[in-house]
Amino acid sequence: MTDDSDGPLSVRSLNFDSPVPARELMAAIGVHPRGVDIMAAKLTARAIYVKNVKAVAANILKQEALSAGAEAAVHRHVINCRVARSDALLFGTAAALEDVARKLVGQDFGLDALGKEISRVLATWYAAPSLELKGRTYRLNAPLIVGILNVTPDSFSDGGEFDAPRAAIARARELLEQGAAVVDVGGESTRPGAAYVSAEEELSRVMPVVEVLAPEHPVSVDTRKAAVARKCAEAGAAMINDVSAGRDEPAVAEVCAEFGLPYVVMHMKGTPADMQQDPRYDDVVGEVRGFLAERAAWAKARGVEQIIVDPGIGFGKTLEHNLALINNVPALADLGYPVMVGHSRKSFIGKLTGAEVDGRLAGSLAAALVAARRGAHILRVHDVAATAQALAVDAAVTRA
Repeated sequence: MTDDSDGPLSVRSLNFDSPVPARELMAAIGVHPRGVDIMAAKLTARAIYVKNVKAVAANILKQEALSAGAEAAVHRHVINCRVARSDALLFGTAAALEDVARKLVGQDFGLDALGKEISRVLATWYAAPSLELKGRTYRLNAPLIVGILNVTPDSFSDGGEFDAPRAAIARARELLEQGAAVVDVGGESTRPGAAYVSAEEELSRVMPVVEVLAPEHPVSVDTRKAAVARKCAEAGAAMINDVSAGRDEPAVAEVCAEFGLPYVVMHMKGTPADMQQDPRYDDVVGEVRGFLAERAAWAKARGVEQIIVDPGIGFGKTLEHNLALINNVPALADLGYPVMVGHSRKSFIGKLTGAEVDGRLAGSLAAALVAARRGAHILRVHDVAATAQALAVDAAVTRA
């Protein structure tokens, strides 16, 4: 994992449940095998992964980490500058890592910026973000549940079940009673291979629900069209969930800025029509994280005040990509925005278990608990009551 280029340095959080993935990462970085053994014994559950550090800076980082009582795993040859750059795995107590960050600030070779970025990332480990919806502030120190309501004839899980307004409104009320803080209404299927739906058709599906529920309850609208977002915002919608992250119609972000609505930017490789045609990444976590950071900054520059990031589970990802993203929610949460995970009933669960869509409840609950423990702030699910119960029991056991 060395790099002779002048590419940008990046910092992100990692989470380890066992020493095995940490040992594999240190070996990939180029740490001496004896060093891997020594440092694996000192591993902490949470760590910081730094990519593309100049060799001279890596040497200083190593020394400053040791002096602070932390560890920095770097390539074995940075000491003699036989490599130009190295990645680094930094771990230790929170106090030790904060000390390392302070020691780096003011130093040369890019260490000043590195120290400031490590400090910023560390701050996100302890600060729960909040979300403002219809005048109410939700503190996201526990996951917020968003209930899925597809008013479409062809969505992958419940397409056709709630495409009649009366059935859709009844289902929305049921989701709210079961514990959903928000109902996310979608009028266009974005399942793999789905066809594009016109704004007029999409509005005919979602508006009957939005007009009835939005005046009283937080309603999110799952749309990538500015015309749909605007009509729904005018009717009282509380949030816009855009699977294209503004790439299809940038004016969606402008609607959110104008009406003061939270804006969900999601990662998707390609379009719903082609996203599952052999998706590939060199570093899925790093690439998705970079995309979300860029789109969040883009939306912020257009006046959006509340931004939520979503890694897009199942949107242009293989089984392995989806698992890596759920396991690495900390790397997304340290961007400083609430993280929404939409894993419910998706095909990766079927690939793991062999279960068809209507038999994926247990797998969806397992993924919800892992995502929550990794730091997901919002869970977008079909099975609200079961998810709420699972989260409540998990929280009680953790407190005990």
